[in-house]
Amino acid sequence: MQYENKGRYIVRFKDIPTPRTDFIEIDVDERRNNYKEVELGFDEERALREAKRCLSCRRCLGCALCWAECKPEAINFEMEDEIFEIEADSVIISPGVERALDRIDKKFGLAKDTNVITDLQLERMLNPGGPSAGLVIRPYDGEIPASVAFVQAYEKAAPNMHQAALTLAVNEAVLLRKKLPKAQIKMFASGLEDFAEGGKALETSGVEMLNVSVGSIDSANGQSPTVTFGSNGAAQSAAFDLVVLITLPQISKDARALTKSLGLSMTYANFLTGETSLIKTEKESLHLAAQG
Repeated sequence: MQYENKGRYIVRFKDIPTPRTDFIEIDVDERRNNYKEVELGFDEERALREAKRCLSCRRCLGCALCWAECKPEAINFEMEDEIFEIEADSVIISPGVERALDRIDKKFGLAKDTNVITDLQLERMLNPGGPSAGLVIRPYDGEIPASVAFVQAYEKAAPNMHQAALTLAVNEAVLLRKKLPKAQIKMFASGLEDFAEGGKALETSGVEMLNVSVGSIDSANGQSPTVTFGSNGAAQSAAFDLVVLITLPQISKDARALTKSLGLSMTYANFLTGETSLIKTEKESLHLAAQG
């Protein structure tokens, strides 16, 4: 714990939730003349609130495990902060992408049903370097899903933002098909007609694309989410082992702050062009790296 004494490694975040959630306790009168347990622990609401508080603290504990695991030996606890001024002929900004998870409606069951995940979580599963070493599993029981549904989890979006979200989802469906060749895979979203050519290839490989909206995702037993969707004016339902919510990518807060400090007016979707070139800005020496 010696490194905790070095203040530069203890990063403070303004959004750390405080204070710690209190246990539920029985009344004073109820405690008299008996041996009843005073602290009753957490109910569901308090447990969720405390779990979120603990998981989002992100505070360095000073354990130095990062230093021990760093093979390039790039971590130096004795290094002092320095500020460098660099003159450059041009600057290229590559905006990061965030997911608007707070905009997902409760009807989709995220955080309520363990077998409802986001496309970002699936991306981590598909990654060989991810938490499951590239193995796609159901969070509820660790089983490999036999059926997977991709569901559009936002109502409206700018055309190029919607196109970007669907493109990422289709790419994940293709990768998932390679991982699970025998699984049933369906995609529920609007605007899938734009993927007509790619859709035919997906259908032949076992991915069915349905141009419909989803009304809700429910799970009575917490294991098999049921997707209720509209088709030809009538509601239909189908159960899946795993549901993947297609989320809306948005420009990161850091990128917005950076472009604002540089005097640029970056709009919500002007960096999603589908190209691999540089995007010109109001300033001749500043460019944006297009997100293809």
